[in-house]
Amino acid sequence: MNQHDKRIYNLGYINGWLANMARINDKTNHGYDFRLTKFEKTDQSLEEQLSVIFDPICTSFNLEKIKNPREYLIKSMLEYWFFEFQEKPFSNIFLSDRKNNFSLSDDDWKKEWVEEFLEVLLYTVSSDETYHLTVGKTKGFYVCASSEIIFVNKQEIFHLHFSVSD
Repeated sequence: MNQHDKRIYNLGYINGWLANMARINDKTNHGYDFRLTKFEKTDQSLEEQLSVIFDPICTSFNLEKIKNPREYLIKSMLEYWFFEFQEKPFSNIFLSDRKNNFSLSDDDWKKEWVEEFLEVLLYTVSSDETYHLTVGKTKGFYVCASSEIIFVNKQEIFHLHFSVSD
């Protein structure tokens, strides 16, 4: 498998992994959506191209460069997105593993899984720059909470989306 084919394969693998983690976190009153979307770069500036991509959602957005994408993503995935089905101080709806028998309850294993996933993700997006995009004024209901990560390389833009809605 050449590098191009491996990146295409990885995109499917990543989206399968994200879809499963989103599904694990779904509850009867709200759902999660995690996905990675690839766009070919055009002659437009990054802001102009993102304006087209986000046009159905919002009239404005803010881009903030992420200095250390690896650290940022590990923290975001572990603390806010992938394991929301577990007990949290601010939630009374969760699955409990009282005897700590499941690997998804073990903090070391969770971190190892996220790090392994991140290796595939970062290889696939091969980004030169990474941004956090904050959605501004929306054109209607978007989501209750989201994290929009933008990866940019010489030829592509990738949009990593995490959200929850009721």
